[in-house]
Amino acid sequence: MICPECHAEYLDHIKECGDCKLTLVDACVIDLPIPEMTWAALPPFQGKIYADMAAEILDNHDIAYYLKMNWSSSAFVIEAASLPGDVVRIFVPKSSLEKATELVGNITENNA
Repeated sequence: MICPECHAEYLDHIKECGDCKLTLVDACVIDLPIPEMTWAALPPFQGKIYADMAAEILDNHDIAYYLKMNWSSSAFVIEAASLPGDVVRIFVPKSSLEKATELVGNITENNA
């Protein structure tokens, strides 16, 4: 279910948007435009722990991102420890790159 005004997504049992107070509609019937977004990489993080710290900061500032890890880390779901040489990349929208770099700069500088 989705709000026709703000496009917030809801579970099927919810019938009204919490913000707009409009009746939700089935997301399948709306032809939403998919925004074109160019992604840019932040400096690499040495280990998932540092990347998770940066991701939390980006979350707190409403900056979209995605993480790209080495195959071994993601395949074995290694969360608590980093493998030697394990590098995690975080990608953000190009329009947010400057702000994101500023926000997580201390983390990337200290884990190099």
